[in-house]
Amino acid sequence: MRDETKLNRNPPYANTEVPYEKTKYEIEKLLKSYGVKGIRWTSLEGQDDMLEFIAEANIRGVKKQVGIAVKPPHIYIRKRARGKGVINTEDTNQEYRLLFHWIKSKIEAVVWGLSTIEKEFLSEVTMKLPDGRTTSVGEIVLGLVSEDRLQSLPFIDQKTTENRKPSKPVIDV
Repeated sequence: MRDETKLNRNPPYANTEVPYEKTKYEIEKLLKSYGVKGIRWTSLEGQDDMLEFIAEANIRGVKKQVGIAVKPPHIYIRKRARGKGVINTEDTNQEYRLLFHWIKSKIEAVVWGLSTIEKEFLSEVTMKLPDGRTTSVGEIVLGLVSEDRLQSLPFIDQKTTENRKPSKPVIDV
C-alpha cells in the first residue's frame, strides 16, 4: 500500500541485513529461474526504482508476452541521528526484501497451480494507450471506478451511478 495508512504492527523484514543490491540480484535470479525474460531495472534521480519484466501468459488459449512493471514499497523507520534527534528515514534493504518475497509468492502461486501469471500480475501489466501514453491495467481500472464508469460493487444498487453520465473516456478501444 502506498497510502499513509498506519499499521499497528512492525513491517516485515525490519531486521534484514541483506543489502538491497543483493536482493535485486536475487529477484533477477528468481525471475530467470521461472523462465521470465527481458528483466530491466530503471533507477532515475528523484523517482522510484522500477522493475520491468516480460512474462509469457496463456490468455484464452493464446500464448502472449505481457510486460509487467513493479516498484518497491516505501517503508520508513524512525531512527536517531546525531545532532538531529529522531528522524524518519527510508529502509531500502527492507523495501527490497518485501518486494522479493511478494514476487516469489506470486510466482509460486502460478507454478503450483493456484493462479495464472496474468491473474497474479494483472494490475501491473503495462499497456500502451491509443494516444501513446503507457500505463498499467490497474491504473485504467482505478480511473474507470473513480469516474463511476465501472461499478466496483455490482451487488449493490447504485441508482446515483446509473443516472450520471461519464465525464470523459479513460480509454477508447
